[in-house]
Amino acid sequence: MSQYTVKSTVMTALLILSSCLTTEPLHPVEAILEQPSAQSRLILEKAIGDLLNSQPVKLADNVFTLKNTVIIEPNQPKDNQGRLLDGREIRQADTFTLLTEDGKCYLRHDQNGHIVLLGNISCKEK
Repeated sequence: MSQYTVKSTVMTALLILSSCLTTEPLHPVEAILEQPSAQSRLILEKAIGDLLNSQPVKLADNVFTLKNTVIIEPNQPKDNQGRLLDGREIRQADTFTLLTEDGKCYLRHDQNGHIVLLGNISCKEK
């Protein structure tokens, strides 16, 4: 067997294996919380903080109960006396959308498209 035949056989096998391992992309739909609770709010606060690479954010008790999107405004920089520093930083607000697919809940950071699976939360199609 020639070296070319061995290489082409190995490459073909790798292509076949990699196509078997790929998963179908998510096609979730917009959702709202089915049974909001303090625990689900804490999970959402941590998930948003993780997506922002920051500490967990504070959310209202009724977040994702009527709307499937929440807007998080960035903290405005302040001086050591607590006064706002005008013109130092102007960032756009971040938006997050609650999604569901196959009975699972997901949270999407709309600006970069990153999606995380939310455990222990029940949501329903909006």
